[in-house]
Amino acid sequence: MRAERRVVKDSLFDQLMSLGLPKQARLLNSTEYTQVLRRADIKVVKGPVQLKAQPNAAGRARLGLIVPKRGIAKAYDRNLVKRVIREQFRTAQGRLPALDIVVQVFGKVSKQQLAVALQKHFSTLVEQPNPGGDK
Repeated sequence: MRAERRVVKDSLFDQLMSLGLPKQARLLNSTEYTQVLRRADIKVVKGPVQLKAQPNAAGRARLGLIVPKRGIAKAYDRNLVKRVIREQFRTAQGRLPALDIVVQVFGKVSKQQLAVALQKHFSTLVEQPNPGGDK
C-alpha cells in the first residue's frame, strides 16, 4: 500500500517538475548574472520591469530573475511575480534566440501589467535581427 502511494506521489512530482524550467534554461550562478548585467547587448526598460540580454553559447534562451525585497516587500508577492515571469518565458522560449536574459523588477506591478510588459519585451528580443552582432 505504501509503495503504491509513493509511486503515485513520485509520478505527480515528476509531472509538476516537467512543467518547471530545467537547469539548462536558467542562469545558475552569480558570474552568469554579473556577465549579463554588466555586458548586456540588449536593454529594454518599461516601467518597473527591466530586461537585459546577451548572446550565449548554450544554444537556447536562459532566464535569470531579480526581484528584490526592497521593491516588493511581501514574499508571496515576490513569488507571484517570479511565477508570472517564468510562465511568460516558458511560453516565449521556443521563439527566443540563444540569449542569457535577466529580468529585474524594481517596484510593485500587477500580474496583468507584468504579463503584458514581458510579452512586449520578449517579442522585442524575437525581432532582433542579430542579437549582439558579429563579434
